[in-house]
Amino acid sequence: MFFLRLFRWFSLRNLRTHWGRALVVLLGIALGAAVFTSVRLAVHASLSSFVRSMDFFAGTAQKVLVRPGGYLPEGVLPVLLGHPAVKDFSPLLTTYVRRSDVPGDSFLMIGIDPLLDQAFRKWRISGDRDQATERWLDLIREPYTLILTEPLARELQIASGARLKLDHTRNSAEFRVAGILMPEGLALVEGGRVALTDIATFQEFTGLYGLLDRIDLTFKPKATPQDIEDLARKLPAELELRSPSAARDSGTAMIRAYQLNLSVLSFASLFVGMFLVYSLVALNVAARRRELAVLRSLGASPRTLFMLFLCEGMLFGAGGWMLAIPLSSLLVKYLLHGVSQTISTLFVRVQVEGLVLSPLEIAISLGVTLLTAAGAALQPAREAMGVPPKEAMEISQAGVRRGHSVRRLALWALGCILAGIPLSLLPGVAGVPLPGYLAILLLFIGFALLSPWMLERLGQRLAPLLRRYAGIPAYLAGRYLRDCGARTAISVGALITAVALFTALVVMIHSFRHTVELWVRQTVSGDLFVTTKMGQVNRFRFAIPETIVAGLKQMDVGADYVQSRRYQMNYGDFPYEFEAMGMETFLSHGGFVWLKGDPQETRLRLTQGEGVLISEVFATRTGLGIGDVFRTQIEGSSIELPVVGIIRDYRTDGGVVFYSWKHFKERFHDPQWSGVRFFFKDRASEVGGRVSALRNAIIQRWGDALDMVSGKDLRESVLRIFDETFAITTVLLLIALAVAALGITTTLTVMVLERSRQLSTLYAVGGSFRQIRAMIFWEASFLVAAGEVAGLACGFILSYLLVYVINRQSFGWTFLYVVDWGALAFSLPLIILTALAAAVPAVRMVFRAPPAALLRER
Repeated sequence: MFFLRLFRWFSLRNLRTHWGRALVVLLGIALGAAVFTSVRLAVHASLSSFVRSMDFFAGTAQKVLVRPGGYLPEGVLPVLLGHPAVKDFSPLLTTYVRRSDVPGDSFLMIGIDPLLDQAFRKWRISGDRDQATERWLDLIREPYTLILTEPLARELQIASGARLKLDHTRNSAEFRVAGILMPEGLALVEGGRVALTDIATFQEFTGLYGLLDRIDLTFKPKATPQDIEDLARKLPAELELRSPSAARDSGTAMIRAYQLNLSVLSFASLFVGMFLVYSLVALNVAARRRELAVLRSLGASPRTLFMLFLCEGMLFGAGGWMLAIPLSSLLVKYLLHGVSQTISTLFVRVQVEGLVLSPLEIAISLGVTLLTAAGAALQPAREAMGVPPKEAMEISQAGVRRGHSVRRLALWALGCILAGIPLSLLPGVAGVPLPGYLAILLLFIGFALLSPWMLERLGQRLAPLLRRYAGIPAYLAGRYLRDCGARTAISVGALITAVALFTALVVMIHSFRHTVELWVRQTVSGDLFVTTKMGQVNRFRFAIPETIVAGLKQMDVGADYVQSRRYQMNYGDFPYEFEAMGMETFLSHGGFVWLKGDPQETRLRLTQGEGVLISEVFATRTGLGIGDVFRTQIEGSSIELPVVGIIRDYRTDGGVVFYSWKHFKERFHDPQWSGVRFFFKDRASEVGGRVSALRNAIIQRWGDALDMVSGKDLRESVLRIFDETFAITTVLLLIALAVAALGITTTLTVMVLERSRQLSTLYAVGGSFRQIRAMIFWEASFLVAAGEVAGLACGFILSYLLVYVINRQSFGWTFLYVVDWGALAFSLPLIILTALAAAVPAVRMVFRAPPAALLRER
């Protein structure tokens, strides 16, 4: 209680007196904490929505029976029915559909057997018990009936009993809405955008007679692993028993990797805010040395002084976090949409129905903010311990005290930077690049500790030149910064961190975009892409009808065509896409972004069907390399082919494996067409008009049975998605730079206040206000210059870690390293001007108190 009273009397009263400084620090901490909290809450909401959706969809299933690359035949059901280990089973079919008469987003249709599915998934129809039973039975006894969820019914403006016409890849039909689902269980899948129908109606509507997506299984309590293995042996070899959580686990891993990367980036704002806490606590220690000496002379222990300033730092952390709550409520609305949209576009489809306030995420946010603020106050608090009681009588301060040897700090800095090299070479932990993040942290600490040595060398080398060409104020500024010691390490570290992040992200984003542009021009080449209706949203599972294929082949439009068939596959728990394509024609018009393997030799082997081409992501996740054998089962065909090359590919829902369509048909089975792209042979004339003419010809012949997009529009949409993906990154970076600018203001304020008597002495011996303020401005220029140079050097190293370590371990890809010198040359001077503008308040503080009053105290 005594300590709390002392803290209120000594610290809180001082903060009230200088509320403006405290408010600046609180704002900086609040911005950092708000960004960190909002990002984690937004990603956590998306992750929770995805996991909850997958869990509700999986239900109580213990195993899932699937046919890789294709559909299950219903003929396997008697095997399950007669096996003694099987307790219950439920066949399932899913697809995406959309309303025919009103434009809108697609939604998920699930085909179930209402009798068998009751043992697996929870779903109920709203209304009293008798009415719900009647509507439930309607699914079985009345064809083309369905049950909608409440959110979907509101969106479609459809009530129970109404009729609804739906489009699918293979058909359009009218359904009667038999009822509305209660918001529980299966009705919460995909954010509540779900429709249920009987599996027989589903098969008739989609043309999948006698076929199933999957069969969910549960086993009897006494069933052993040997019993399950016996079941697997009795099933056809082309079928697999998988864990129902495989899709959830792979999707969760990708979202968590994205969450970790955004969390680390958002923590940068909080990390930069740490320098603000350090600066203000250091300012209070420097400006109140006499009061500290008085406390010591009255019996206060060094530990008491240490705790006073440590608690002051933690108070800033707690206050900033409280202030971050209203800021987070505003920021998270923007981030929630951006993050969920990015996850849906890049990784897995999520429908976030609302923000989930996780107590764990709130606790992590509070804990990280408090620990960061306490760590920032640690060094100034230790300096407060060293104030001797005799300073209560000896008011004058003999210049600036050197802390630690700058050479010793430089050695520590070099050790931190060099330690990051072996760390960056270590593999990630459970798919998370923890060693890489630790290497980045050591890199920031190392360059911050290196700044005193840089300033000392800068002052020594420039002092004679400054005296000759810039005058006495610049010379004195250089001398002061030469002698200021370790106190500038954390101060300049704020700007180093912000500039390093800016530089690294500019390099990384430009490198990524440059590589994606190259990939789009090469691999996503083509003048017109044609798929089945809703082919992309249904992941190209439905082939183009043979009659349409024959008609497309006969069209004489002066264009080559490249047919393809995509299969959504799993290599263990890792999702990937197998694409059989017309390789010879494609390579004559387009190409790949090669990573490993001789391009000329690989092209020849690909066109001859000697092996497969795998993406960098697939190679990283599976460990396969050139010469290894790729094995899989696709629609009953057992495929074993050597890997002949590795390419860069940026499909974000997994890896990709390419093979020749022609040789796939010859060696395995007819894969049919799920899509085709056209390349016009004559490139001299205008292509846009011919694309429109070809599109119109296809529409006139087959109506809306096909979806089409021009190659130009497709490539532009890919790049637009890329730019939208990094919009959140840009916002986080700007906030970090704003917090760093606040750090410059606070740092210079410390330097002004702790030298108030020295500055008054300079004035007394003939220095003018203008000269002394010019000296402070020169000091700010040196700090900014040192931060800019060190930040650039740190940023280039950091960009290398981001490109070749963090991205590779997080997402499985790297990209060509390209520096956008134009953007750096334009942006870095703006950062310098912003930082110097932040020094204006500190410069204006010089002689706010009359110099005579300060000199009378000596």
